[in-house]
Amino acid sequence: MSNIAAGKTVADVVRTCLGPRAMLKMLLDPMGGITLTNDGFAILRECEVAHPAAKSMIELSRTQDDEVGDGTTSVIILAGEMLAISAPFLERKIHPVVILRGFQKALDDAQTILRSIAVPVDTNDRDQMLGLIKSAIGTKFVSRWNDLMCNLALSAVQTVAFRTADIEAAKADDSSKMDVDSVPAAANAAVNTAGASGAPSAPAAAMGGTDKQATAPAATNTASAATMSVATSSTGADAGASTAASEKAAAAAATAAVTAEDKKSAAPEADVREVDIKRFVRIEKVPGGEIEESRVLDGVMINKDVVHPKMSRRIENPRIVLLDCPLEYKKGESQTNIEVTRESDWARILEIEEEQIKHMCEKIAAVKPDIIITEKGVSDLAQHFLIKNNITALRRMRKTDNNRIARATGAKIVSSPDELKEKDVGTGCGLFSVEKIGDEYFSFFTKCANPKACTILLRGPGKDTLNEIDRNLQDAMCVARNVLFSPFLCPGGGATEMALSVQLAQRAKSDIDGVEQWPYAGVAEAMEVIPRTLIQNGGGNAIRTLTELRAKHAAGLTTWGVDGEKGVPVDMNDYGVWEPLAVKLQTIKTAIDSASLLLRVDDIVSGTAKRSE
Repeated sequence: MSNIAAGKTVADVVRTCLGPRAMLKMLLDPMGGITLTNDGFAILRECEVAHPAAKSMIELSRTQDDEVGDGTTSVIILAGEMLAISAPFLERKIHPVVILRGFQKALDDAQTILRSIAVPVDTNDRDQMLGLIKSAIGTKFVSRWNDLMCNLALSAVQTVAFRTADIEAAKADDSSKMDVDSVPAAANAAVNTAGASGAPSAPAAAMGGTDKQATAPAATNTASAATMSVATSSTGADAGASTAASEKAAAAAATAAVTAEDKKSAAPEADVREVDIKRFVRIEKVPGGEIEESRVLDGVMINKDVVHPKMSRRIENPRIVLLDCPLEYKKGESQTNIEVTRESDWARILEIEEEQIKHMCEKIAAVKPDIIITEKGVSDLAQHFLIKNNITALRRMRKTDNNRIARATGAKIVSSPDELKEKDVGTGCGLFSVEKIGDEYFSFFTKCANPKACTILLRGPGKDTLNEIDRNLQDAMCVARNVLFSPFLCPGGGATEMALSVQLAQRAKSDIDGVEQWPYAGVAEAMEVIPRTLIQNGGGNAIRTLTELRAKHAAGLTTWGVDGEKGVPVDMNDYGVWEPLAVKLQTIKTAIDSASLLLRVDDIVSGTAKRSE
């Protein structure tokens, strides 16, 4: 029972941080710094807790943040409520295993219901995507600059999204490998389409024929089942016949995929392979100026200046070379002492050092670069030779920054000047310039032809404001990324949770027998905590509004939720608040699984002995 109390306490801390009328929390860190935020994860990350169950709850929000980037507050509130509703069952001496069985059945049914109420979204439609991101950050501090922030997040995610076409372009020279890869891809896509057409109510029905990485498990299961049946049927047949049959099947599958793609264009961009926000989107916070001056650069911006004042600070269409070795004299690995008796020998030793650096610079100059960037140092002598060749240099670049420049400009990072070849030179950048913003110099690599990395330049009045905008932007980008991978939406404003609550309650009465019916119905009751909290935070009447909502959902109107501003029922089709299916699925899975985990614990044994006084 102490676990349940600890879980409820953690949930109560962040309960007021849900919805557009959310309150802010002021956090004081041990160093005396102040953080102002209403982000569930940011709040709990700073909390110091001693109870192991409370620590487990805090880990939940970290998992949610890592997986989908949004819903960190909802998952804690829901998990706390799941624990709260299980307390009466434990008092009635119902065994935890029976409660967990009921929870698990409810979770399986909840996922089915979620997929049935999800609707597809066209990721090419910028207005639809912006509306979706707006609803994700409408509850945050930056909601007053909604349009600007949504545009920043969407532009950044679309810039770094790596699609199948990009990968094929990169592998253009390796055609044989592509041929091998394309057959299973086409077959897989066709099976996905076939699986989807069998269940039109499920969101899998809206998946295009190209979705190789569909996150809808319904389609995936169908695909794997079909693959297994094909494998089983072909084992007994003659080897040659099976090969011919599989080739025909692959060809037919490819044709089916193309036909299906022509017929359905509900989710044409589901072929996204990689959207790495952490590595390739950098948010550069520069205090000063107005928030409206924030923008997404079509390239990369680095907090560095050129190493020598005589080097060019503006170059159009530069040729860029990236190194991760120092342009300095290489000292011996082990400590060496040289005893010099003649002055000429000493002069020769110095000449050898110069020759080594000159050799490096000549190797670099041979590929005719305009800019050279290295992760290590550049000696004064090397600077001299580079200036003579009219080459600009930046030194001590961070590895992550170097990777982003490589991705944006098409250059390859080389570990030694001797290995430099023409193909390692990056020519994708349109303009290199050094500008002074505030007191600092920044190098801009902009107007890139096909940048797969970008920088978001944030301006604002102070450090606290910029940090909060940064956190909110991360959430917005994660939402955009989730929709690119899984282009399905659920109604927001507590409508999805209310639909789950009403439908699970109906199933509890009709489909579930025995004692398991109680915990199953308990999950349905717990789902109401999200709309209830939204109503309370919006200053509405919780009992009256929830009763109205229940009546709407019982009549089959699954898109009715709560207006978070006023705390009254509203149809989400008109109100326009939608959330990604991936976030909802992850929230419910994580909340129920964690509650199940804590209910399994019947005792806490301390592994540390108390000190004797």
